[in-house]
Amino acid sequence: MTKTWLKATLTVQTTTELDEQRKQTFNAIAQDATDEQLAAFGKIVEVLTGDQFTAVNLANAYRYDPQPIA
Repeated sequence: MTKTWLKATLTVQTTTELDEQRKQTFNAIAQDATDEQLAAFGKIVEVLTGDQFTAVNLANAYRYDPQPIA
């Protein structure tokens, strides 16, 4: 099988002052995004929303194609 990367989706989790959990999803994340870049993006969301940044979740989507039989 051949594996082809399609896209990445980032979910940033934050907590409000009232202890409410919030999730915000972002699309079109670069395939080679580093841990430091993802953490920095979470901190930016924290500054913009005023909520406390708690975690990020990165989901990559791949397509698997069968290899042709030789």
